[in-house]
Amino acid sequence: MAAALVVAVALPLSALAAAPFDFDKASGRLPKNIVPVDYSIAIVPNAEAKTFTGTESVSLKFREATDTVVFNTLNLSLKDVRLDGKPVKNVATDNDAQLTTVTLAGAAPVGMHTLTMSYSGVIETRPQGLFVQPYGKSAGNPGGTMLSTQMESTDARRMFPCWDEPAFRATFQLTATVPAGWATIGNMPVARRAVHGKLATTTFERSPKMPSYLVEFTAGDLKEISAQGSHVRFGVWAVSGREEEGRTALANAQQILADYDDYFGYAFPLPKLDSIAIPGGFSGAMENWGAITYTDAALLLSKASSIGDAQGVYGTQAHEMAHQWNGDLVTMGWWDDLWLNESFASWMSAKETDLRNPGWKWWERADVDKEVAMDADARLTSHPIQVHVTDELQAANAFDPTITYNKGQAVLRMLEAYLGPDTFRDGVRRYIKARAFSNASTADLWNGLTAASGQDVGALASAWTEQAGFPLVSVKSQCDAAGKRTVTLTQKRFFLRTPADAAAQVGHWSVPLQLRAGAQGTSRALLLTQEGQSVAAGSCQEPLSADADAIGYYRVQYDAATLAANTRAFSTLPDGDRIALLDDQWALVQAQTAPLASYLALAENMGNDLDTRPWEQIINALGTIEYDERGAPGHDAFAAYARALLKPVAQRLGWDARAGETPDLQTLRRQVIENLGVWGDADTIAEARRRFAGFVKDQSSIAPDDQRMVLNVVGLHADAATFGQLHTLAKAATDDAGQRRLYLALAAVRDSKLAEEAAGIALSPELPPQAIQLRLAMIGTLRQEHPQLGWNTFSGHAEMLMSPFGNMAPLFEAEFVPQFFWNSLPPDKMEAWIRAHVPAEMNGYIEKGMESARFQYSQKQALVPAADAYLGGKAAHS
Repeated sequence: MAAALVVAVALPLSALAAAPFDFDKASGRLPKNIVPVDYSIAIVPNAEAKTFTGTESVSLKFREATDTVVFNTLNLSLKDVRLDGKPVKNVATDNDAQLTTVTLAGAAPVGMHTLTMSYSGVIETRPQGLFVQPYGKSAGNPGGTMLSTQMESTDARRMFPCWDEPAFRATFQLTATVPAGWATIGNMPVARRAVHGKLATTTFERSPKMPSYLVEFTAGDLKEISAQGSHVRFGVWAVSGREEEGRTALANAQQILADYDDYFGYAFPLPKLDSIAIPGGFSGAMENWGAITYTDAALLLSKASSIGDAQGVYGTQAHEMAHQWNGDLVTMGWWDDLWLNESFASWMSAKETDLRNPGWKWWERADVDKEVAMDADARLTSHPIQVHVTDELQAANAFDPTITYNKGQAVLRMLEAYLGPDTFRDGVRRYIKARAFSNASTADLWNGLTAASGQDVGALASAWTEQAGFPLVSVKSQCDAAGKRTVTLTQKRFFLRTPADAAAQVGHWSVPLQLRAGAQGTSRALLLTQEGQSVAAGSCQEPLSADADAIGYYRVQYDAATLAANTRAFSTLPDGDRIALLDDQWALVQAQTAPLASYLALAENMGNDLDTRPWEQIINALGTIEYDERGAPGHDAFAAYARALLKPVAQRLGWDARAGETPDLQTLRRQVIENLGVWGDADTIAEARRRFAGFVKDQSSIAPDDQRMVLNVVGLHADAATFGQLHTLAKAATDDAGQRRLYLALAAVRDSKLAEEAAGIALSPELPPQAIQLRLAMIGTLRQEHPQLGWNTFSGHAEMLMSPFGNMAPLFEAEFVPQFFWNSLPPDKMEAWIRAHVPAEMNGYIEKGMESARFQYSQKQALVPAADAYLGGKAAHS
């Protein structure tokens, strides 16, 4: 799945000590004396009434004689329940517990039995179980309604009675009766279809053994484009009229699947792979086996789409398709090990995207995700990658994008670099082959890697997944008479704010360092296991990186002499070494363990380098300070300093792409121009306005890739007339990508009166039903310049705005809303609002979100005087 979160309880390491998967010992509420083997399910949905009826026959293996059968249901009414054709004694459904208990007339013996029933249920209006999705008019489509499903984590039970825990793998055959004019898609190809009047009944082929949360069904006025591969048929589905926007995704899927077949050493085992675009109302994507669903913006590309849109599509497809092996072919045995699905898919996605699109410098882009994870993980309220989920009703709590996805991805990359890519791949292949069509635990992965490498990978890696946080590695240099350097290495847990409880600061890791002495030296791996470990590290006159190529998931703090050498040589360092040094030094400034001057000295020594990620890191740091300085006496001086640092880069890049430029360089141009506009550069604002005047007359005058930088600068500084022009263009836009850019530019406006108008537009009926995520993005953009207005708009309509996230909405409200709206209202009032809107079980994530919000307050109090003092010192020196 492509992202989400909720309560995860950190247990002692011993409680999560990994053991190979064992069905009988797997966590869960359902008894294991009965195991489903095969489901035959038939549903008849009524989209208009938002109800459905169904029948089901389940082949069950009774592993012991029993007179009770317990399974999951939610909001289903069961009738005519029979075992082996005979009526049962009693059926008791508890919707609060999401369980149904069937009592038999007598104990059924060990062996195979068949449970049959009919039932009725509710079609949801949020992406939970079987849901209805309305969509408005778009190019080539008049609008309408469709059905789709979202079963992860525990919502299959909303559509059919089932053993809705991941260890209960079974085969599924689904039949659905829908309007005859609708297309239908499921996990497997269509086995047969019969039309009877205005309706048609479609039966899909039986699936392989899989968990219930991977069952998928979609139906509506959909069209397909397809291609036949060597052993798999590929399809991309979209609402009628938009199917051609899936051409790029269709080509991507063929390329990615061929690469994954090779990497995993295990060919994709299903006969087809469909990718289905859901028009809004659905967040991210879901890896249903053989039938992946995506929100349409994550799959479809039009002529108005940008390279950023294309990058998002490729990366999301690579993530979801990695799940076809890690998650679908091999499924975690319980939600404690969700990281086996999500961390692995995130890592594999980045690896594949970088392999096939080298001009995107994708691993450098992934540094953004790693920094988000490290920011969250440097707090007392962080949690391990592996978290204990007491029962499946808390399963959504384990989907923390910062830790489960981003940290897990970074740890796997670090581990791969230490073991070596070929060895790591061999271990993954062993793991996949051993656990195919079954379940796994973290120990199963460690065992595969151990067998491939000859090292005890569990002993090396378990601390990274079973404890929160990460180390700060301190580097202290000593030089001999000949100038040869020896470094002594120590570690401690890194915090952005040191907790008062000394016990909380304890942590120890086996740290796979990558050391490089000299700007052009070759990196070498070193495993840091002992305090005070020493190693030779080149000459004291050379720069030194203890995180060469920014592969490590740890911070590095150099002694004064080594940092000075690194600063002098900064412009000559490899890109990854610069990235790591900037990331770490900024984090040390945030933690108030290094002066701001030490970071700004690096930024000022970038020289003529035009690599995007180092500049992006600098831009973000400068942007944080500029934002915190607003309303303070030193703001204008700091904004001028930031402009002066960035303006030479803008002058070198110009406004227009040159022949042969990489997408990475074009990304840098747009970031530089946008931020110069935010920081009030008069030349940038004037040129953006000039280009916008041409755009109003001819929208082809600005390439889609460059529209955002122009529109955002113009929107930010818009007067009423310009705002009106943007609004007119937005309302007239027929393409989703172009429409999104225009509406977001409206929401960027700095003028307070116009901002209120933008807030009204974000909530107005002029946006189509499927545009909830655009509404949310507009409010998020609005919040940047108008914190109070943004909060009022969000908080007054939170239920509607959070609806695309389904059962994960409380997670985002608990953790990310406080971080996002940190300066919109006092922290205590924010916390009170959050606690009133999310379940009490979310307390851990509320604390996590509020810790972040309060940190941003305290960071502002530290950064503003530090920046003023730095610029004051420079002025005095001048």
